Amino acid sequence: MSKRIRLLPFLVMGAACIGCQKQNAVQIASTKLDIFGVPAEYRAMHMALEKRFNSPVLFSAQPSGMAIGMQLEQGNIPFAILTANEYAEIEDPSKLKLLATAVNEAGKTSRRGHIVVKAKSHLKVIKDCEGKRFAFGKHHDLLSDYAARDALVKAGVPIDKILPELVPTTIALPIEGRLYCGDSVPGLVVWDPLINAGVIDEIAFSKLPETGGNPITGVSRDQFEIVGETAEVPEMVVVAGPGADPEKTELLKSYLLNDAKNDEALCKQLGIQGFAPADPAAYAATRSLIPKS
Repeated sequence: MSKRIRLLPFLVMGAACIGCQKQNAVQIASTKLDIFGVPAEYRAMHMALEKRFNSPVLFSAQPSGMAIGMQLEQGNIPFAILTANEYAEIEDPSKLKLLATAVNEAGKTSRRGHIVVKAKSHLKVIKDCEGKRFAFGKHHDLLSDYAARDALVKAGVPIDKILPELVPTTIALPIEGRLYCGDSVPGLVVWDPLINAGVIDEIAFSKLPETGGNPITGVSRDQFEIVGETAEVPEMVVVAGPGADPEKTELLKSYLLNDAKNDEALCKQLGIQGFAPADPAAYAATRSLIPKS
């Protein structure tokens, strides 16, 4: 059964729900869901946009980036907030207009992953990871899975040449022969003598204390050596579908680029510094990180 067929019930329900809403409401799709209404991350944005549009703003929860893409394409929903992962799931994003991309805590519109080993390790470059155990982050995550695999391959380490994983543990899961550790990668790389290397989001790495790491309080940056980097992965993006009203599109774009950075509550809830013009090429590049099969 194709992914599009499996998503049909969601699309039918989504279209029905949208049809029940006020005709003048501005619809924004995302994969965030909150049983009490507006997702916590969007509450400040919701209030600001209702003032800007002078009309209700409704956030419509969808099951995936692919589902959002289909809703945009069919004109059911005019706008969407997407992670780079979700954007990459859309079958044909060519008709979408990228309005703005988030500026992260480091003041950048993208982030990369550090390929790390233990401090004073005999491993010095990514190529040295061949035949070793490697800790990935989350399965199918654009940064800590796909971009990490891409970095290994480009450095001369085919994925089938890292040590295969077969046995699950309480904090790590072997999938397709690879070890996925979620947020536990830093501690496992430092404290597990059998795990040689891994990938850590550069933002998460920068938040670690510089020194003083221990098993009780956690690891510190001086307990790692960075031997390489992944490709850059862009931050979340706000897009308009082909059916979006041009005037509302410009209102939304203007708010994001000019005013959102001054909304302290919005920036805190989203964990960003504001928005900047989106680079379509950066998002197109992320699609190439995902294996075709």
